[in-house]
Amino acid sequence: MPTETEWLEFKRAEQSFNFDHMAQYVSALANEANLYRREEGWLVMGIENKIDPSSGLRPATGTRFAQAMEEVNRIKESIAAQTSPPVVLQAPCVLHVPDAQGALARVLLWRIPAAPRGVPVACKGHYWGRTGEKPGALALHKLDTLRAQSALHDWSATLVTDDWALLSAPAIARARMLYARRYAPKPDIVAQMQAQTDAEFVHSLRLAVGGGLTRAALVLLGRPEATYALGGPTPRISWQLVDHRGDHVTHQHFELPLVLAIDALVGRVRIIDVNLLPPREVAPLNLPNYDDWVLREALHNCVAHQDYAQGGRILVTESPDTLRFFNYGEFLPGSVDKVLHAAQPEQRYRNACLANAMVELDLMETINSGVKGMFRKQRERFFPLPDYAIEGPPPSVSVTIYGRTLDERYVGALMTHTHLSLDEAVLLDQIQKGRPLAAGQLQRLRAKGLVEGRSPKLRISAQVAVATGTEVAYINQKGPSAQDYKDMVCKLLALAPQPRAKIDELLLPRLMVWIPGAAGRKKYIKELLSEMARQGAIRNIGKPTRGALWALSERVSRQ
Repeated sequence: MPTETEWLEFKRAEQSFNFDHMAQYVSALANEANLYRREEGWLVMGIENKIDPSSGLRPATGTRFAQAMEEVNRIKESIAAQTSPPVVLQAPCVLHVPDAQGALARVLLWRIPAAPRGVPVACKGHYWGRTGEKPGALALHKLDTLRAQSALHDWSATLVTDDWALLSAPAIARARMLYARRYAPKPDIVAQMQAQTDAEFVHSLRLAVGGGLTRAALVLLGRPEATYALGGPTPRISWQLVDHRGDHVTHQHFELPLVLAIDALVGRVRIIDVNLLPPREVAPLNLPNYDDWVLREALHNCVAHQDYAQGGRILVTESPDTLRFFNYGEFLPGSVDKVLHAAQPEQRYRNACLANAMVELDLMETINSGVKGMFRKQRERFFPLPDYAIEGPPPSVSVTIYGRTLDERYVGALMTHTHLSLDEAVLLDQIQKGRPLAAGQLQRLRAKGLVEGRSPKLRISAQVAVATGTEVAYINQKGPSAQDYKDMVCKLLALAPQPRAKIDELLLPRLMVWIPGAAGRKKYIKELLSEMARQGAIRNIGKPTRGALWALSERVSRQ
C-alpha cells in the first residue's frame, strides 16, 4: 500500500499500546471498512507508517505488545467492553520480518471486523472514523450512510428454508382471518384467498419465493422450533408487570409465531375503565385505560421495525399507569417531530418483506401513518400523548402509552378547544408534563389563551380553568403572589413589632406547598423581608441580633 487508508493503520507500538486508543482505532477502522465494502480493516503494529524511499518498503521496528496470551485476552476483553456493539477481536496474526539490521522483528496484524450493516460501531458512546490517515469523529454523512443500510438490506426477505412443516397451521388460519378482515369490502378478493392452498396463500403474501420460506414467514407464521432456521437471533416478545416502585411482579415470554404472540400479549394487559368528567357536566365519561388500536399499533411497530440481527427481544413493560414498548433498531425517520410534521410519511421499512406482509394482514397502516394515528387517538380520548425515547448505542426505540390522565386542566382544554391542531395538543401535553418549550411555541399557546406564567413555571390559563370548571385547581397551581405574603406580614406587624420567629411561624406553613425544603422557605422569607425594608414598608428596630424586632415603618403605620 503506498499510504495508509481509512481502513488500514500502521503503528510502531514498540513496547506497548494504550487500550483506550486501540478501542478508538477499532471503532474507526470497523466503520470505515464497512463504508469501503470490505469485510475487515487492519491495525498493524511493529511497522513504521512511512515508506523508506531507498527500499520502497515500510521498515519493521518490531513490537513487544501482546506477547503473552493473558495480555491478548485482556486486550480482547477491554475492546469488547468499550465498543458497542461489542467488537470481539481474534488473536493477532504474528509475523517475523527482517528489520533494517537484518534481525527478525515481531509484527502483529489485528483483523478488525467491519461494522454490521446499519449498525455503526461506537467507542464509549462516540462514533470514530478516519479522513485518509487521520482519525477523528465519524463524519455525519458517513454516520447517516451507515445507519441507512439497515433499511436498504432486508434481513426479513432472506430465504432460509424449504421445510414447510416449520409453519404453524393455527398461525396461517389467523393470517387468513386477518386478510379477510382487511379485504372485507372486496368479496371477490376474499373468495380468491379462500380458494388458495396454504402454500399459495403464503406465496401471495410474498413470504415465500419459489417454494422457499423467508425469515419473515418464520417470524410471523413459524412454529417455535423454526428459530434454528433463522440463523442466530430468536425473535421473542416479553411482557413484564411491575409495581408503582418499578419492582418486578410477574412476566411471560411469547415465542413464534408472532402473529399469535401479539394476540396473546394483548390479552395479558389489564384493561379497566377510567372516568373522565366533561366540563360543567354531571355524568362521567367512561373510557378504557388503553385503546385497543393504540396498544396494537405500538406492538405491531415493534415487530415490524425490530432489528432482529441485533438479537435481543421486544419488551412490553406494564406498570400501574403506563405501557412501555421497547425494540432494538434505529428510528428511521430520525425524530418524532419529523413524523408529526412531515407532509409525506416515511417510505422506508427496516424489514420490508415482513412489514409488507403485515400491511396485507391489516396489522399496519398502508400509508405508514401509525405514529401520527396513535397521537390523534390519544388526543381524541383526552389522555396524555405518547412519549418516544430514541436511544443508543445500541440503537433502540421505546414508546410509553399512558393509561390515566395527568392534569384535569389539560383534559378540559382538549374538551373545550376541539379546534386545536395536533401540534398544539402536543405542546399542551409538554406543559402538563412539566417540560420546557421554545419561545415561539409558547407564543402560539399564549395567543390562543391556553397558558400563562413564566417558563419554566407554566400552567394552563385561567381562561381554560373557568371554561372547564377547574378554578380551584387553577388557584392551587398558581399559588399566592409575593404581595399576598407582604400583606400578611404587614397585618401581623400592625398589631405589634414582632421577632423573625413570629414571622416564620406565620409564613412557613403557607410556603410548604410551594417551596420545597425548610432552608429554601426560610431563604424566601429573608429575601421577602429585605425587599419590604428596601421599599420602606417595614424596618428593623433594635440591634441586629436574635432579639431584633421587625416593625412597620412610620409611613405605613400612618396609613
